[in-house]
Amino acid sequence: MENALLIASVMGPIYVIVGLSVLLYAGQWKKVILSWKNDHLQMMTLKLLMGILGLIVIQMYNVWEWNVWLLVTLTGWCMLAKSVFYFLLPGWFITGALDLAKNSTLIYLGGLISTVVGAVLSYYVYFV
Repeated sequence: MENALLIASVMGPIYVIVGLSVLLYAGQWKKVILSWKNDHLQMMTLKLLMGILGLIVIQMYNVWEWNVWLLVTLTGWCMLAKSVFYFLLPGWFITGALDLAKNSTLIYLGGLISTVVGAVLSYYVYFV
């Protein structure tokens, strides 16, 4: 569980910061995401880094027990899956998925989920 605490101590605050940024500046995030739609190859470095970080998280903590630390495992697997899908799916699928950013509700939902997950992880790392 030490690894879960270490990962969550970094991941939690970052998720809160990014989530709040998305909630407060959804319009700017929408522009960023739609710019990726026009040239989704800009995301190659980001997705490669996401895959590497996902593998690191999985190697450090891959425990499937029903507790708060499952969020750490799920995050690692989601990071890896997003990276793999980006590199293996055709470009038209990726641009279509990025087109979902036109729906502001989804952007706010993503920001809310990120903020809540980050707050839960931060709470269990720093206050429990």
